[in-house]
Amino acid sequence: MGINLNLLERYRKSAIEILQLKSSDPILDLNNALRRLATVRSILIYNTIIENEGSKIFQGPFKGMNFFSNPADISEGCFVPKIIGSYESELHPFIEDLKINKPNIIINIGAAEGYYSVGLKLMLESTDVFAYDIDPKAKEKTLELSQLNNVNISCRDEFLSSELDGLEKKDIFILCDIEGSELNLFNKDEIIKYQNCRLIIETHSTKIGHSKDILPNLFSKTHDVQLIEQKGSDSFEVPEIISQSNHLDILLSKWECRTHPTPWLVLTPKNKAV
Repeated sequence: MGINLNLLERYRKSAIEILQLKSSDPILDLNNALRRLATVRSILIYNTIIENEGSKIFQGPFKGMNFFSNPADISEGCFVPKIIGSYESELHPFIEDLKINKPNIIINIGAAEGYYSVGLKLMLESTDVFAYDIDPKAKEKTLELSQLNNVNISCRDEFLSSELDGLEKKDIFILCDIEGSELNLFNKDEIIKYQNCRLIIETHSTKIGHSKDILPNLFSKTHDVQLIEQKGSDSFEVPEIISQSNHLDILLSKWECRTHPTPWLVLTPKNKAV
């Protein structure tokens, strides 16, 4: 396939515009421009991997899963870590544990392009997977990715706590990444509905504080709470075509494009301690 020139040009122009600014914070401007240029390079790395290795995930819990050939189909600009399989490696032990402690239902809130929804369905074929996202494009891409892998995923819009009504006896695993809106979803009036669910919640900085500092108190009566910081991993290899390139490309291959720390809360019901 060819390089996505429109995507490359968009990020290149953005970097140039930032560098031409005369703002009061040149360090911030340089940092923002660097991010855009790093994204340009990441697109080129992704394209190189696809052309030389194909579009199957290289390693990790979803190894062998068919993925998108076009980086424009992948949300949030995080291209390369997903195709090489190092994405959110801090969570891999908890994802692998699902093979042993299989849930009846998986709910992916903020499914984006379907990386987790489809990967988990491939890993746990008998488990029902529900992918929620308020972005119509995300639903479209999740459906497309599920078809690429010949699995059935139920794609839905906004998740509400009422979706759990009548499922109290089911073993449910929830994976949530909704960019700060977790404080609206997991509130004191609704929290009881999650008392039997296993959850992993990506936390974010919000106007009222970081959700990693707020949510543990809400779950403290019903769940054991573990905070997982982003520390990366050296155990993941890049494809040979990248390792033979240059060190910067190796570093960028594991870059997840995060602007701020977004640690995870791993929540295990006290009555279901594994």
